[in-house]
Amino acid sequence: MSRVQRVLFTAAVSAISLSTLALAAPAIAAPAPATGGVYVVVNGDFLAGIAAKVGVSLPQLLATNNLTTKSVIVPGDKLIVPAGATPPPPAPAAVLPAAGPLVHTVKSGEFLASIANLHKVTLADLLAVNSLTAKSLILPNQQLALPANAVPAPTDPAAAAPAPASALTHTVKSGDFLAGIAKLYKVALPDLLAVNKLTARSLILPGAKLTLPAGAVLPVTVSTAADVIAAPGPIGTVVAFAYTQLGKPYRFFTAGPATFDCSGLTMAAYAQIGIQLVHHSATQATMGTAVDIWNEPIKAGDLIFMATHGNPNEITHVGIAVDATHWIHAPKPGDVVRLAPIPPKGILTSVKRLVP
Repeated sequence: MSRVQRVLFTAAVSAISLSTLALAAPAIAAPAPATGGVYVVVNGDFLAGIAAKVGVSLPQLLATNNLTTKSVIVPGDKLIVPAGATPPPPAPAAVLPAAGPLVHTVKSGEFLASIANLHKVTLADLLAVNSLTAKSLILPNQQLALPANAVPAPTDPAAAAPAPASALTHTVKSGDFLAGIAKLYKVALPDLLAVNKLTARSLILPGAKLTLPAGAVLPVTVSTAADVIAAPGPIGTVVAFAYTQLGKPYRFFTAGPATFDCSGLTMAAYAQIGIQLVHHSATQATMGTAVDIWNEPIKAGDLIFMATHGNPNEITHVGIAVDATHWIHAPKPGDVVRLAPIPPKGILTSVKRLVP
């Protein structure tokens, strides 16, 4: 084969190869034509989801907008909707529940979920018939419509038959609180609330009179308040002060006016007559004159000391005698200032007299 023939043969083979490659190569899909419609990206959108929304395939949406599956879209972006888009039909409008004839008057402490549960309806239905959201604020005495399938609230047996009242009353003093008053008279707090038409959050003010439920027991007393206050001399002032603190809650290292611990109570009582005590029971036990309790009676105003932590040599508690057999003391956390019988002599650590 001559040189000219070889050149012509090579050119022919090349042309055939190029033709073959052209036939084998896949045609590049032309971008889908745009309709001119525009989709504005909103929060939570993603490309596949948008394609489904506008009724096109994901590759069509990507090609029309020169995007890839890894492209980032943000709220506010505008995407061209390809031709042939057929958005899915809108979801049918939600059927709102109908309100029934029942209404619910909101009481203190109630919340939307508890009201729905009380009337055996879903929270969503309760919100819908009142045009509320789960974060809506409701207030006592506000009336809420109830869905048609609501049931009346069950009757509270305690509310239907409140505890009967007794002839006894309690005049509220500064620092009094409802649970403390109930405990003082050995009655249940719900019964005290019921006979006075109160709730656990009701405000009580000094001077107000509370009716006590049946079964109330007067606190142990050695005399009336008037007798104590009228007692002559400085000791009468000390004991009268202690008496007026009855029912106030115990709180560590406080000395009034609303709460006391044991040495805080005795310190505040003796401050009424100008005697300054240290706010510490063991230190108070070093003051005054020792009383021989085996050979002489305890008197009103005497400080009575005890070891309550198991070590007989460690004084940890103190109270004030109001007579030979009773004392006023602030016992412990969770308790209140109370009048009680003096413990047996064998349990007492010491007794001190500050005023002869």
